[in-house]
Amino acid sequence: MSKKVIVIGSGPGGYPAALRLKELGADVSIAEAWDFGGTCLNRGCIPSKAFLDTGHRVHAFEGLRKLLKDGSGVNFSPDMLDWEKVKARRADVVFKLRTSLEKLFQAKRIEILRGRAAFSSPGEVTITGPGGETKRNFDAAILAAGTRPAFPPPFRDYRERLSDSDTIFGLPRLPRSLLIVGGGVIGLEFACFFNSIGVKVEVLELLPDILAGEDPQVTRAVRSSFEKRGVRFHLGKKTERLEFSGGLKAAVLEDGARLEAEEILVGAGRAADLTGMGLESIGLAWDRKGVKVDAGMRTAVPGVYAVGDVNGISLLAHSASRQGEIAAENIMGASLAFDDSIVPRCVYAWPEVGSVGLNKAQAEAKGLQVKTSRSFYLGIGKAVATDETEGFAQLVFDAADETVLGAQLVGGPATELVHLIALAVKLRLKKKELREIIYAHPTMAEAVHEALLK
Repeated sequence: MSKKVIVIGSGPGGYPAALRLKELGADVSIAEAWDFGGTCLNRGCIPSKAFLDTGHRVHAFEGLRKLLKDGSGVNFSPDMLDWEKVKARRADVVFKLRTSLEKLFQAKRIEILRGRAAFSSPGEVTITGPGGETKRNFDAAILAAGTRPAFPPPFRDYRERLSDSDTIFGLPRLPRSLLIVGGGVIGLEFACFFNSIGVKVEVLELLPDILAGEDPQVTRAVRSSFEKRGVRFHLGKKTERLEFSGGLKAAVLEDGARLEAEEILVGAGRAADLTGMGLESIGLAWDRKGVKVDAGMRTAVPGVYAVGDVNGISLLAHSASRQGEIAAENIMGASLAFDDSIVPRCVYAWPEVGSVGLNKAQAEAKGLQVKTSRSFYLGIGKAVATDETEGFAQLVFDAADETVLGAQLVGGPATELVHLIALAVKLRLKKKELREIIYAHPTMAEAVHEALLK
């Protein structure tokens, strides 16, 4: 008799888990309270990339302008964009992908339960949806309920009057000015997009710098690029209160400074909210970081697993997908563990950022003696030919035996190239072995090769 497994949440943690369980012969049901595909597909990764693609097209056109004939009559400017069409394109992308995913589940004969799932007792889940209550018994359950946008104080007191990373896609009109709270990946990607289409953008960050935890070379390069394009940063600044007057929203800082904009976007990360999911009925504790799990995604309750943002290990869609697969395998008898040392960390703005493994400071904090080598796109033929010379490739090695420990890539297709280094870290390749790969010419990947020659 096959195992009965319920997956709660259909995002990038839940749906790969369900698909893998089905492949392994389990009887699988998946419950979703919102749109199928979860936050990533509907309100996160995918729609934000559709927005960024629009911004990148504007950015590319600005680069093309200098090649046009004098008097050509082309007078395009960002304010000519139709905001409703930009939103409609985003919605169309999301709809196509969500529909495709739902059809895949139907083809695989995986039961989709529409409604909010809650544990009603050990071994049982109740799904409350449009048609009433549905109960499902299970041998194992995977909690993949994701997170909600976090609102730190004092912004939480004004939540209904502010935008967040879920609601920003539905703004009724394009603001002329935007204050973004948070200098992490979420904040920077939206800053990049809105700046590119002509919105005045300022970024407010409580910490001393953007992209917390990244190598200083990375943060310096990204911040400098944004500032050259007109984005203004307010770093190490604490907000005392918010004020609303005359169609403007203002953050009043502790030092008395006042930052005004037509719209405020709170992009200060995400937090777990498992209220109403019945975790107390099975004795499973949680906090704003989520549910604690071991490396195999097992919670403290036998048979219950937690994957993705809800366990707080790595709030990234690709981490969630791998964790979902690991949980599925382990439910069916395997003994796999999640390796967070090879998780790529990506920023999809321009310049792109792709990091993996350890940077210099992180390696030294572990007691390792390290050395780094760096090359710049200014010296790469493909980069010069395509006018993408902003950025660099920086590699980190163990000084003792030149094992690849990590890399920080800025510019070019950094979010694609980072996988090369992730593989090197996974296989514990040496600098010499990575050099022996033949890098096609001309490619942006030659930046990695040039860094290896240093």
